Amino acid sequence: MTNWEQNKQRLWNWGVLPIDDVPNNIIDYLKNNINNDIPYNENLAGQIKKEYAYKNWPDFIDKFILHKTTDPLLNEYTKQIKTLSSDKPFYLKSLWVNLQKKYEFNPIHDHSGVFSFIIFLKIPYNLEDEDKVFPKNSTGISSASRLTFLTHNYLGDIVDIEVPVDKSFEGKMLMFPAKLKHLVYPFYTSDDYRITVSGNISFWVE
Repeated sequence: MTNWEQNKQRLWNWGVLPIDDVPNNIIDYLKNNINNDIPYNENLAGQIKKEYAYKNWPDFIDKFILHKTTDPLLNEYTKQIKTLSSDKPFYLKSLWVNLQKKYEFNPIHDHSGVFSFIIFLKIPYNLEDEDKVFPKNSTGISSASRLTFLTHNYLGDIVDIEVPVDKSFEGKMLMFPAKLKHLVYPFYTSDDYRITVSGNISFWVE
């Protein structure tokens, strides 16, 4: 069983929606339309040099992503939002790509909007090699290259949900509440890019 399959239920239990079925036409569009003329660094927390916005993306991307907000797991979160006096539709407010190099990282941060997501386009390293750089410590796990979500348990203790992202995550997607804090630790064993696409979903309020 792959790391993706092993972690889907655990992520769902913590309110993160794993999505297997990202269509090939979306993956192809995101890979083939990276525009380094539209830097997006000033809008992001990442310590990553190459972060670029997408503009005027096709409607089929909006249709697929916004449909995922109807999942029962995310609906439970939406029901708790009390800031609006009437129902409003969602829209895909922003979309960008992160080309992360060795030693670069994303510090603890959250996003604007209601929901955010990550689409994994390319994972250049082998997780087994990453774990050899910093062998498991007193916590029992290695953090190299990990995506980590931060939340609370029923006692109010901070819990870090480390996600062992590897090549089995390519072409997959995670969607989660935008205010769920998360980070990405650096990787060490590849000179290629770790490529992910992220975006924010907000209410359409005229």
